[in-house]
Amino acid sequence: MEFRPPRAIGTLVGGALAAWCLGIAVALTLRGLSQDIDLKVIPFYLVASMFLLLGLLFCYWTYSLGTLRYVLDRNALTIVWGDIRQTVPITQIERLVPGRELPNPHVAGVSWLGHHVGRATIQGSIGDTLFYSTHRAPADLLYVVTPAQSYALSVEDEVAFAEALQGQQRMGSLIAAAQTPDRLYLAAQPFWADYTAQALAFAAFATFFAMFAYVFQQYPGLPQSIALSFPQLDGVTRVGSKDELLKLPQTGIGLLLLNLGLGFIAHSWERMVGYVLLVAAIGAQGILLAAAIIALN
Repeated sequence: MEFRPPRAIGTLVGGALAAWCLGIAVALTLRGLSQDIDLKVIPFYLVASMFLLLGLLFCYWTYSLGTLRYVLDRNALTIVWGDIRQTVPITQIERLVPGRELPNPHVAGVSWLGHHVGRATIQGSIGDTLFYSTHRAPADLLYVVTPAQSYALSVEDEVAFAEALQGQQRMGSLIAAAQTPDRLYLAAQPFWADYTAQALAFAAFATFFAMFAYVFQQYPGLPQSIALSFPQLDGVTRVGSKDELLKLPQTGIGLLLLNLGLGFIAHSWERMVGYVLLVAAIGAQGILLAAAIIALN
């Protein structure tokens, strides 16, 4: 049996937040492109990158809300949220507690009006609780209590849910289910739990923006035609337009996205290969920074 919580308000709010972040990212990027090439435009692109990342997160969280459901069978209660499956063995469920009898919780995690996924501590015998709910008030909550962990759900018909749970418990379990989360697809990638890989990815971004900032800082003061000593052509220094320097940031962003994408994929099956590709992303940006310094000196 499957129960779906009301999701309309949470989806509207999440969609609006995602659209707002992506809109800000586009607006800042266009503002940067409309300005003269100078160091002062770098913050536009930097903040635009942050809003782009935040907008993508809101898109994923809103998508996950759209998949939120509670599935009951004779073995377990399965809470589905995006690529995460929380399995609660049917034999471990001790009782159901209506939320109207308890204070309004403060959920730490992904939480906005009509969408709450995270953790909170509920006073009394419920204790540490995982939230997969769309509640707007405590009365919208139903707590599923087990000896190891409690869960907060949003069920429109609490009586029907309780009857369905009791019916499944009476039939008895066919297999012993483990009370554990199961992560699939994107959520299963080990990158999210590997702080070393995340630090390498951040360092690649930082090196790219350092190269980007150097080129944009030097560009305004250069004459239209400059002597370019990189790449070297048998010791010959050629003369070219200073616009050729802008190929370095363009190449940099392409290499950055390529290396990070390959590093993320490779990390899922061989951690060291992922590390090598992420280090290569840093090295590529360092080479481009060196190329800019050589070209201008």
